[in-house]
Amino acid sequence: MKYLFLFPAACVLILVGSPRGSAAEQNGDNPSETKAITVTAKSLSFDPKKLEVHVGDTVVWTNQARTKHTATSDDEGKTFDTNEIAPGKSSKSVKFEREGEFRYHCKVHGKTMSGTIVVKARAK
Repeated sequence: MKYLFLFPAACVLILVGSPRGSAAEQNGDNPSETKAITVTAKSLSFDPKKLEVHVGDTVVWTNQARTKHTATSDDEGKTFDTNEIAPGKSSKSVKFEREGEFRYHCKVHGKTMSGTIVVKARAK
């Protein structure tokens, strides 16, 4: 009972110490290794909305909503287009070969359902 007062302090430390940043940093991964990262399509949003990856990484979109979605680059799908992803299914992998910021949206729901992939150079 006398240690009960420590519980709120421990909770604050856990919340304050939560990692932010790239997917590699959050997962404790080595940024020099390529990997596959998942973005989840929900009702009318992508999670995460903004994702940092490295050159050579792949991204897969998983649909956890009740309707179909796409992940289509804002350049009319020239950079990537997953085509329609049925509820409970995943897209094919999209490999990012160059640095840059790639904005995308769902063709079914328009640009109100959008996200960004930020591709950074791989650590040497």
